[in-house]
Amino acid sequence: MQTTVLIPARDEGPRIGGTVALVRRELPGAHVLVVDGGSADDTRSRAEAAGAEVIVQRGTGYAGALLTGYARLIDSPAQRVVQLDADGQHPPEAARRLLAALGDHHIVMASRHRTGTGGAWARRIGNHALSCLVAALTGTRLHDVTSGFWAFDRVALAALLRHLPRDAADANVRVLALRLGLRPVEVPVTMVERTGGRSMHDGWRGIRNFATSVHRTLEAARVEARSEQAGH
Repeated sequence: MQTTVLIPARDEGPRIGGTVALVRRELPGAHVLVVDGGSADDTRSRAEAAGAEVIVQRGTGYAGALLTGYARLIDSPAQRVVQLDADGQHPPEAARRLLAALGDHHIVMASRHRTGTGGAWARRIGNHALSCLVAALTGTRLHDVTSGFWAFDRVALAALLRHLPRDAADANVRVLALRLGLRPVEVPVTMVERTGGRSMHDGWRGIRNFATSVHRTLEAARVEARSEQAGH
């Protein structure tokens, strides 16, 4: 069964080579696909040197990188996809646990809940608030709604490619997965801090991204509600 590891990356030159090497060590035989979001550094060459296929992102933003990868994978032999960040926060050795949980669920999401690795204060507070928002919108509680470390099958791949908004935030994906009946489940995973560079979740930048996530999640819910009303 073909597994592809999808890694969105932008200006991760100092880290991407090590991340790809770890993935290939932990998941031998897996195809590694890096989506380069217009890096100004040597991200692409380092990823290729480590053995990854690299494609250039179409569109902008994190969701744009994901959708570029999904569009490439839907026409590939990949039956299972692992998605993780390029910056070293997501331990590739945990990917096997996520893949093992696929079967009854179409999406398995790594969760920092109860692992003591919630990250910066802004991320912890924002994640809790977003978790409550997702629960209010769907009736289901997921504890870590900002983790980008997932495994999913082709059913989920096709659904995400078709329905994921190009400006989606992490919490949108949870709401979407629940409403599409993809039965997402969380698996506890201990994560680490970035090995360098600046995280999008640090300090005031994290607060700004939290506000953006809330806005986009609520807007997506309003759009869906209007669509349902129009269909009646």
